[in-house]
Amino acid sequence: VQETARVLGIEPLLDRYPRQLSGGERQRVALGRAIVRNPAVFLFDEPLSNLDAKLRVEMRRELKQLHRRLRTTMVYVTHDQVEALTLGQRIVVMNEGTVQQIGPPMDVYDWPANRFVAGFIGTPAMNFVEGQLSHNDAAWCFRRGDWTLELPPDRLAPGGGGPKKAVLGVRPEHVSVVECPPEPATAPAVVRLVEMLGDATVASLEIMTTSGNDDHPSPNDKSHRFELQSKLSARAELQPGDRVAVHIDPTKVHAFDPATGENWVRRTPSD
Repeated sequence: VQETARVLGIEPLLDRYPRQLSGGERQRVALGRAIVRNPAVFLFDEPLSNLDAKLRVEMRRELKQLHRRLRTTMVYVTHDQVEALTLGQRIVVMNEGTVQQIGPPMDVYDWPANRFVAGFIGTPAMNFVEGQLSHNDAAWCFRRGDWTLELPPDRLAPGGGGPKKAVLGVRPEHVSVVECPPEPATAPAVVRLVEMLGDATVASLEIMTTSGNDDHPSPNDKSHRFELQSKLSARAELQPGDRVAVHIDPTKVHAFDPATGENWVRRTPSD
């Protein structure tokens, strides 16, 4: 009991009555009750949900060390994807009671099975752009308006060679702002919002795929405009209203079936 109390930081609470504890303290005591039983399997149902942000980070670290020390199976239920990615050795992503994907954290992050998984895992969330896939010579191309992104060969398996509707997915860290746009994976954009996170900057970029020179596009015509979030360095010097060129890494994009949500991008042996 003393060792568990020390690990959980509740040694000063051992002589208190339950009514004298805060919600976060009660949660840690409940966790301690499970640990001292030395069970064969732990089942944690959002055990850190009532803790403040700093304590949640500390407890997450303690749980990870506890798991390594006890070498006991832990089933951990959470809606916090950061907890899932940092604590999990295998992640099971569920939606409305149905398993969507099972795998190591980085496999689920890098190779989501469908659009739901892609949008659920990752902060900021993955960008999604509706458009059309077409086969050009030996490669697939994604088009939105007059903007075209050629996808690497041998990674896309949508079935059939004809044009088809698709949803392009790209994570914010794979969207960059460039001064001299290398073709063909760029598009003109206007910075709409800049959020400083301390260790990074998140910029909301409105892509204009027609001429890129319309200062006052019609608010009702959004067929050729879409927004991407870009995760940049903390010192990125961007201001709302800036005109920039946006580069998307074509080796990191995903393509989803708009009807089923299936990810058409396939993992290759070199990955």
